Amino acid sequence: MAAAEEVQFCLKVMMMKESNKVLYAEVDNDFADVLLSFLTLPLGTIVRLLIKHYGNKAPIIGSLSSLYAGLLNLDSCHFWTEEGKLMLLNPRNSYGFQCSRLKLQIDDTPPATQCFACENFTCASMYYKMTCLCSTLRNIMTGRELEIEAQSADKSVFTAQTASFLLTDDLQILTNTSTSLLQVLKLNGIGDTSVLEERTLIFGLKEIMELLKRSLVSQTPITDVILSISSAAGTLNKRQKFSASTKYESDALPQTNENVSSDSKKIALKALVQKSTHRVLLAQTRHEFIDFLFSLLIIPLGRVQFLLGKSTCLGSINNLYRSISNWEDVDYMMSKEAVDALLDPQIPPYYLSSYQILSLNQQSSSAVHFRYKRGRYFYTTTPDLGSTPMKMIDPKGHDSFVKGRTMYMVTDDLVVSTPSSAFIISTLNRMKIPVSDVEEQELGIGIEEALSILKASLFSTSALSDGLKPFLMRQQKQEK
Repeated sequence: MAAAEEVQFCLKVMMMKESNKVLYAEVDNDFADVLLSFLTLPLGTIVRLLIKHYGNKAPIIGSLSSLYAGLLNLDSCHFWTEEGKLMLLNPRNSYGFQCSRLKLQIDDTPPATQCFACENFTCASMYYKMTCLCSTLRNIMTGRELEIEAQSADKSVFTAQTASFLLTDDLQILTNTSTSLLQVLKLNGIGDTSVLEERTLIFGLKEIMELLKRSLVSQTPITDVILSISSAAGTLNKRQKFSASTKYESDALPQTNENVSSDSKKIALKALVQKSTHRVLLAQTRHEFIDFLFSLLIIPLGRVQFLLGKSTCLGSINNLYRSISNWEDVDYMMSKEAVDALLDPQIPPYYLSSYQILSLNQQSSSAVHFRYKRGRYFYTTTPDLGSTPMKMIDPKGHDSFVKGRTMYMVTDDLVVSTPSSAFIISTLNRMKIPVSDVEEQELGIGIEEALSILKASLFSTSALSDGLKPFLMRQQKQEK
């Protein structure tokens, strides 16, 4: 397959002449697959890819960017294994192998198509640098990358290979029919089609990355991308204005999906709160809450949409998600499994902590089997009569990522670090907050609080304050 930098799509785009705004674009199944793959990307992967592509000019995604940076800077000694930290920094896509067939791949995370085995042919891991369990010598399983057999030969990923679609400016995907065309024209008040003109545009890796970025914040991402091609500086200013005009309604709790259970355990959190504003200055907590925060980075966009329902405020991603959920004719999709992978993507094996609050579905771990045939060893996830099962190793090394018996400090924008009294003092001095205006409040973080923090983390750089304010105010009223 060609390198991502070399792949290009030719799009026929219908635009309004006077406003220079995109009405829709005609796209084939290859482009639709790339766009739909956004829903399978974990939040941490999106942050990492944008940093890799844009460097110092990477957009700030709410508090997720600072959460990722804090994870990167947190010493590995606080994790049960070094691999556990790397798993969080480079979360795998549960649909990674299928996405490896995309015509243009933006996610460079290796899919789980290889395993690593010890010298005794007893232990196996889907992650490298692990230590086997069978030997007193603690054999290190490195440098033994072994291909796993049995992969699909299908060329398409999500949509049918010959399907064609109309993609609106706000990322609604419609089947390319006269019914869909009339629907778009009428919804946009187009009575006279002479106001429209067709243009042919080339979309490569640069434009797809720009589309991913814009889809998180804008209701006109395709128009924004086209404008960015002709004026990069102009679009940067437009992006900044959009961010500044976005207001987080912290008093309104997320409208969750009705399928999400509210039966959840509570995790204790002590927060230093400014009494006059209900602003959370920072919080101190144990590893249970830290595991929850880091787990935000492994949640795919499609699962975020599933958890939060209509209240994600994720630009045009809402429309992309609803387009698939509203389709009555699934003939345009590869399979029902492909639809499920977009609407409710799972978490890869070994990623869930025992302290997980949110409702996340984890894929079952595929057992690895080996067999000796014709002088060679073969490793496969599909057992046969001559194969022997191997012990699978949990790369986290424990039932959580972060070690217990340690207190951690979390800032308002979700930077995790070890406690520092000097940092607390400097925070009060920097914000000019008198000690008399500060109090410590203890909260129980359950499903409602967790969903509110998730929502706030998507576009607020004060995720703790915005996510917990309704609960702090509710608790204050109950104490009076």
